Amino acid sequence: MLQDDPQLLFDQFLPQAREYLDSPGLMAALELDKTCMKLYPAVARMSGNNRLSNLIRDFARSLPRKEAGELRNLLDQILVEAKAGGLAVPDRQDAAGKS
Repeated sequence: MLQDDPQLLFDQFLPQAREYLDSPGLMAALELDKTCMKLYPAVARMSGNNRLSNLIRDFARSLPRKEAGELRNLLDQILVEAKAGGLAVPDRQDAAGKS
């Protein structure tokens, strides 16, 4: 199923996470949490990358409790692990250019 495709879900997660870090809010946290709750089991199931799955789950559990700096560090870890795991990770400039 397309909704279980880790890359498609990651493509939704990344801009939501970056937007949340730039402008935290309860509604943004709820939307981001919903995406994470689909993404982390899909990553574990489809790619077997439990480390990435756990990082994504931890990120979701930290919303909106942790400071933006802590979340940004966690997102950086997610990006490194995602790249290592074979997911396409556009940088901010690539994502901005597509808008």
